Amino acid sequence: MLARNLVSTLCRRQAKSCKFCVSTSVVPPHVHPPSLSNRRFSTATRDDDDNLHTAADLKVSWKESLHLELPHSSKPLGTPLPFDEHACSVSLPTWCSVVGYEEGDQEVVSAMNCGYPRFVYHPYILQLMQVFLDKYSSSDSEGRPTEDCLVLPTKEAALRCQSFLQESLEGNNNRFGRRSHTVSVISSFPTDNALIERLEGISTTPSFESRIRVESLEEADVYAVLFPAETAAGTEAKAYWQHTGELVSSRRAENALKILKQKVSKRVTCCPVGGTPSILHSSDTFQSQPVSGESSSSNLKQSAYEKLQERIARWTQVDSDNIFLLPSGMATIYKSLRSARRYQLEKNPSSRGGTSIVYGFPYLDTLKMCSRREFSPAGVEFFGRGDVTDLELLERLLRLRSTNSRWSALFTEVPSNPLLQCPDLVKLRKLADEFDFCLVVDDTIGNFLNVDLIDSGLADAVCTSLTKLVSGRGDAIAGSVVLNPNTEKGRWMKEDMAKDSDLYGGLHESDAMAMVHNCRDFPERNARINETSELLADFLQEHQGVETVWYPKFVAPLFRNYQKPNGGFGGLMSIHLHPHICQRTFYDTLDVAKGPSLGTNFTLVCPYTLLAHYHELDFAMSYNVPPNLIRIAVGLEDFDELKEKFSYALNKSRLHPKLPS
Repeated sequence: MLARNLVSTLCRRQAKSCKFCVSTSVVPPHVHPPSLSNRRFSTATRDDDDNLHTAADLKVSWKESLHLELPHSSKPLGTPLPFDEHACSVSLPTWCSVVGYEEGDQEVVSAMNCGYPRFVYHPYILQLMQVFLDKYSSSDSEGRPTEDCLVLPTKEAALRCQSFLQESLEGNNNRFGRRSHTVSVISSFPTDNALIERLEGISTTPSFESRIRVESLEEADVYAVLFPAETAAGTEAKAYWQHTGELVSSRRAENALKILKQKVSKRVTCCPVGGTPSILHSSDTFQSQPVSGESSSSNLKQSAYEKLQERIARWTQVDSDNIFLLPSGMATIYKSLRSARRYQLEKNPSSRGGTSIVYGFPYLDTLKMCSRREFSPAGVEFFGRGDVTDLELLERLLRLRSTNSRWSALFTEVPSNPLLQCPDLVKLRKLADEFDFCLVVDDTIGNFLNVDLIDSGLADAVCTSLTKLVSGRGDAIAGSVVLNPNTEKGRWMKEDMAKDSDLYGGLHESDAMAMVHNCRDFPERNARINETSELLADFLQEHQGVETVWYPKFVAPLFRNYQKPNGGFGGLMSIHLHPHICQRTFYDTLDVAKGPSLGTNFTLVCPYTLLAHYHELDFAMSYNVPPNLIRIAVGLEDFDELKEKFSYALNKSRLHPKLPS
C-alpha cells in the first residue's frame, strides 16, 4: 500500500517534469488515431504448405513483417498496437498514463481504443453481449436492465463459468448491490469445474429458477452466462474471463455478429475488465475471416487447426495428437489444472483434486487462478522465489504431508516473467515422480525453439501463449498445450484431454487461420530476436545508468541446461535503473512502442510491475520485484536503432544534480 501511494502521489503531477529532470518526452499529442476500418487480416494467401516456402521466402517474410505498418516508435495514448482491429495491445506512452489507467482516470481510460483481450472487452464482444441481453433479459419498472452477461466460446466453458459464479457467490447474498437480489446457488450438476466437461447431455438451462443461468445462440456458436445486473456477479464474471482465458475472441465475436446480421455501430463503448468505459472509434465496414456457413467449409476449418498443430509438432518433435489448442495462453494453464486435478480425483475421489503448487514468481493470473478455491478447492502452496531455499522448503513440505495430502500439479515458468529466472527442473521432475503430481511448465518466454522440455522428459505438459512470439503480429490470440509422450503423466493427460467434446477448446477457426499465417516465419524471427536481444542486454548490462538487467544469460545459469543446440536466450528482459536515472522520464522519452503484452515483431516496453501488480506492489516487492521495473520485449528492429533509442532516453533522463549512491 505504501509503495502504491508513493507511485500515485508522484505521478499525479502529470503536467510537471520531475524537478531534477529535463522534460524530454517525444510522445506525440494524445489524440485519437484514425479509423481502423481498413486494417484487416487478409485471407487471400497462397497454399500454406511449408514446402512452398523457401529460405529466401521466409527471409523476405520477416523483413516484410518489419514494415507492415508496425509501431516502431512511441504512439499516442490508446492507439492499438499494432494498428489493427484485432490488436492485442494498446499504447500507454507515458508513466502517468499507466498510473492513470490503473487508477481509472477518466481522461486516460476514455482515450483507450482497445486493450489486451483478457483485460479489455473488445467492441465486438460488447455488441455480442448486448445481443444476448436483448434476447434473454428485460428491464425493471425504472427502465434499468435487470441482468448483465458474459459471453463464452463453448457450452462447457459457459457451464464452468456458471458454476464458478454460483460457488463464489454462495452465502454472500449481502454482496448483491442496490436491489438486494437473492441468488439461487443450488446446482443441477457437480460444481467441481474439473468434472463439468465430463458430463454428457447436460442442459444449459437448470430445472429450477436461478438468477445465474446459461443461454445460447447456437446458430452463431456462442454462449453466455446471465446474472443480476450491478452486483458482485459482474466482478466475479470478469475475474473468470481474466484468470481462465476462456474468452470469446474479437474474430469469433465479429463472425457471430455477421451471422446474426448485427450492424456494427460507428461508436461503441469499450470497457476494461475491472475498469471504466472508454470510447473506440469503429466502422461499419469491418471485414475479417469468412463467416462460418458462408465461404468456409469443415475441411478448411480442420486444415487451419491441423496445420497449426503440425507446425507445433515439428517444433517440439512430437506427434500432432499430443497438441491441444485453446483460445488463449491462460486457457492452457486452466485446462492443464483441470486435467491434473482429474488425475488425482480418479485415484482418490476424496482428495478434492489435490493441492496445486506455484513455483517461482509467475505471471500474475497463474497464481491468482490457483489461489481461487473455485478452481483449486484444495488450495495452493506458493514458493515465490524459486531458488535453492524454496526447493528445500518444497521438498520438506511434500515429505511432511506425504501421508495425508495429494498434489495436483506444480506450475512454473522457463524462464519466469518478469525476472527471467529458471527453476531446477531436474529436481522438480524427481519430486513430481516421487510424489505423483503433474509438472506443468509455461515456456511462453523461452519458447519451443529455444528450450527443450519435451524430449528431455522434464515437463508433463508445456503451456504456451501463441499470442506472443509464435504469432509475432500481435493481432491474434491463442494458446497450446503440448503433452509429453515421454512421461507417464504426460501420456495420461493426453488421453484425458482427448475425451473433451471440443478438441480445440473454443479457439475459433479464424484465429487459427490468422495464427497459421503469422507463424510461417517464426523460426527466422526467433533467431533474429535472439541475436538482437542478447546484443541489447549486453549493452544495457554495461551501461552506467542501468543498475540491474534481468536476462537469462545473466540471472539464470540453469537456463543453459534446457537450451536447444541452436537456441538463444529469448527476446525478453527487465531492467532497473540506477538512482541517478529518473525512470519516469526514461519511459516517457523512450521512442518505442509502449504497452502490455510481449513477443511482437516490434519492440514493446512497459513498467510491468505497475501494470500487473499496481494494487499489490508491496507483495511484489516482497519477492524482489521492484515497483519501477521496466520490461523490454525486443522486436525485429536493428540493434543499432534500438541502441540509439535507449542511449538517448538514458542520457535525457539523468537527474541533475546526480543523487549520491
